[in-house]
Amino acid sequence: MIKKEHKLKQITLFMALITLIFISISPVMADSPDALADSQNPKAMNDNQNTGQSQYVGPQNNSTKWNYTTGDQDSQIFHAPSVGPDGTIYLPTRFNNGTNHLANLYALNPDGSKKWNYTILDGILNENCYNEFVGSPAITADGTIYITGEFHDNTRTYGMVYAFNPDGTVKWKYILNEGYAVYMRGSPAVWTDGTIYFSSSYSTQGWNAKLNALNPDGTKKWEYGVSEGEMGDNVPSPAIAPDGTIYFVYHVWWSYSDRTVNLCAFNQNGGIKWVYQFNGGVSSHPAVASDGTIYLADYNGKLYAINPDGTLKWQYTAQKGDYTGFMTAPSVSKDGTIYVGGYFKENDGYPGILYAFNPDGTLKWSFTTARQVGINPVIGADGTIYFGDGGGVNTFYALNPDGTIKWSLAVDPSTSAALSSDGTLYFGVNSDGIYYLYAVQGPGVNPGNDTNTNNTNTNNTLVNASTTTSYDTVGMQNTGMPLTGVILAFLMVVSGFIYIHKKE
Repeated sequence: MIKKEHKLKQITLFMALITLIFISISPVMADSPDALADSQNPKAMNDNQNTGQSQYVGPQNNSTKWNYTTGDQDSQIFHAPSVGPDGTIYLPTRFNNGTNHLANLYALNPDGSKKWNYTILDGILNENCYNEFVGSPAITADGTIYITGEFHDNTRTYGMVYAFNPDGTVKWKYILNEGYAVYMRGSPAVWTDGTIYFSSSYSTQGWNAKLNALNPDGTKKWEYGVSEGEMGDNVPSPAIAPDGTIYFVYHVWWSYSDRTVNLCAFNQNGGIKWVYQFNGGVSSHPAVASDGTIYLADYNGKLYAINPDGTLKWQYTAQKGDYTGFMTAPSVSKDGTIYVGGYFKENDGYPGILYAFNPDGTLKWSFTTARQVGINPVIGADGTIYFGDGGGVNTFYALNPDGTIKWSLAVDPSTSAALSSDGTLYFGVNSDGIYYLYAVQGPGVNPGNDTNTNNTNTNNTLVNASTTTSYDTVGMQNTGMPLTGVILAFLMVVSGFIYIHKKE
């Protein structure tokens, strides 16, 4: 009987050793260089959950550090910048070269000087052709930059995904050509294993929406397509919950009065977990709170909170003035507060409003602005909310967590903001048709060491667009458990064997 017990202990210890070794080499435990960067501001709304919550404290006043304009003809900034792990600011723009509208990605140093820029030339055959980026870049731990867009040649519209190396060279590109035309919108999300998720739609006899998953080398991993309705909106960015569930939302029109929103939850292998459906209209991305709750803002002024199992948690209908509509996606702070911006009709005007909701769906406070709030709010580590309104009277705001004004800046913001590790706040501004990237001084910078400069940089060097289809090798991910941990575990198991033999 004693020998059997000792034998059982030996087997148990052996299995423990095998388990520890397996864990140590398992890629699931790994911090992959292909994963989304975990510092700075690596994508639109800061993270895969689209919360807008930064880990850094932002500016405490409206002191401008510098502003940058590309100098390109009719250059426009419609999408928020992203900040790489080394502090490089990546800014998608669109400009006119005199004949065509072209997409141009800029890489700027933290001091506002240009590092490099890359002009997309896909589809440019004559004056009827164009291309454009449709969202902000997503940046991985190794510095790879992913960005989505469209291009139109003489015949049709295509979707595109570009992967850039940190030096501005093309790593690979992926082209979508389904149906009669492909439409892209939003920014990619990148999971811990390096899988890139993005949304697209395309037209055939009807309307089709698709969630796409690419491997880090630019090859297709899987896709999920739906064909519903006769019309539909361009599908927004997906979100990825901390447990790896991917959320994809699409909005179809069966008729003008019959519109349906579908929120779909997917496993990492592309299997569908559930679908939550409601009548209404959603054109903004979902946001996922730390407890797994998914938030969606209907443009008819309804905020939905969905449980991780696909059931309705609560719904709030905003009622101010004659009519209230939401224009921004929800943002979620680390304390669970949800922020949504929009407008309401009052007499003959349309003032803006930012709502703050408690996690239980009750109203916390609201803040009224002169014009519609269409700039997604982002949140500093101290709870400051940064957002803007626009149209006629234009202001960028910083609010305290209680809804009072911390500071404001009299500019017309064209994008949501990004926060860097030193607290500098970056966002696009439209000044009488000339677009700038503004950098507002963060608390981590000594104002005495900076001079306010306007880096107009009219001598831009264009990098020729590459048409190569060959892919660079992506480095293998690191293993999950450190070698010292494996050695320690091994010694513990060996000690167990020795103890058993001594007892015998």
